[in-house]
Amino acid sequence: MKIAIRIFMLLMLTSGLSSCEMIKGWTEVEIDTTLEAELDILTDDTELKSTEDFGFNESEILQVINPDLEDYADLIEAIEVESVTIEIEEVDQSGVKLLTGTEFIISNTLGSSYTWTLLNEWDLDNNFSMPLPSDSYDDLNDILEAYDTSDVNVSAIGTCNKGSVHILLNYGLEIKVTSSPL
Repeated sequence: MKIAIRIFMLLMLTSGLSSCEMIKGWTEVEIDTTLEAELDILTDDTELKSTEDFGFNESEILQVINPDLEDYADLIEAIEVESVTIEIEEVDQSGVKLLTGTEFIISNTLGSSYTWTLLNEWDLDNNFSMPLPSDSYDDLNDILEAYDTSDVNVSAIGTCNKGSVHILLNYGLEIKVTSSPL
């Protein structure tokens, strides 16, 4: 019994002298998950006045707290983007291209945003995906970490070579979330 009391006292002394950061590190939980939002795009049926292109502008709210994160929603300390992919899930015509200058945007209602702009035409095929550059991940981390005070939106704004085209586009963000009860 004396040994148990000594061990307990030693543990109490050690934890009292240890920093909270050290103890906090023991209780951190890392969760890998995917955030997804679908954009249901229908291009204009009439050409733009200055070109033979057909415009579109579509946005959707990205739900940052998905089922994997529900239990940790109030305990999230950091969100780290590991990859971002835009995938064409469906296009109802053949020969469809998104034209140079089309923008893919992730933003929040606080005014932070990141925009990728197509530098070349993008031929659309079902299940074709495009990974987005990693130089944006720090900005995206900041946008996502404000989830509790701001909606996160995904958008696609641009032009297409055909009118009345239905395009189903999926934003997929692979993230790592750090959560701690302390």
